[in-house]
Amino acid sequence: MDPLQMIAMQYQSIMHMQYYFEIAKKQNMHKFILSFEKGDFFHLAGMHKLKDITELQIERNRSVIFEKIISGSISYKQIKDSIFYNNIEKRLFHLENLQELLDSNQIIFQYIENKNKASCIKADYLLENATKQDIVFVFLSERNKKISQDIPIMCCRSFFPMDQLDYTNNQPSYTLLKKIKIDTALGIKTVQYDRSKIIDEAKNAPSEQERRSIMQQLNEKKAQLAISEVLSERRAIQQNRQTPERS
Repeated sequence: MDPLQMIAMQYQSIMHMQYYFEIAKKQNMHKFILSFEKGDFFHLAGMHKLKDITELQIERNRSVIFEKIISGSISYKQIKDSIFYNNIEKRLFHLENLQELLDSNQIIFQYIENKNKASCIKADYLLENATKQDIVFVFLSERNKKISQDIPIMCCRSFFPMDQLDYTNNQPSYTLLKKIKIDTALGIKTVQYDRSKIIDEAKNAPSEQERRSIMQQLNEKKAQLAISEVLSERRAIQQNRQTPERS
């Protein structure tokens, strides 16, 4: 199967999924639902960066582009021939594993655009996640702010691994309270994270050792440790490259 088509089909498999989030900062709780549509794939895959592929740039209906990728009308070879392909190669690698990234616990930030003047990304929230190889950023925006809703519906606005710029700098962080994965096709809800339940289990732990072990399940501790490990490994690789070899 064509590699780009395979990535699109992986994305298609999560289009019937939603993620419900409860987050808090300074005693203020916020709720939102993350959903997925065909047209979201265009920016997630970085297609907007391939400015020398006319077919991608003249078609304004992003859902049509997604359908063409699914059908094989737009192929991996076409995008790989772009002189801008290197700008999206790592993004495509992680996009194939988007569901796995979202299933794991993230650190969540409010995203304030004017605190990052090196970027023109417009978003409401920023998820930070660590894989074995990279730190990956997922930017979320409300789908339609003109529609008043009890629980805002978010989309993935942008998505890419960290290069040199840390987009979380100066952004205020939230505490993740609860995350539920919802299969809208089957009507199944899976609680992926519940902070209050972890804290209750810790309070009722029979020993201090077990209490500490349970508290290690808290999202922020696991996420920060994973991110720290990736950054430490990167620094070590960079130092090794800069260290001159001895003759």
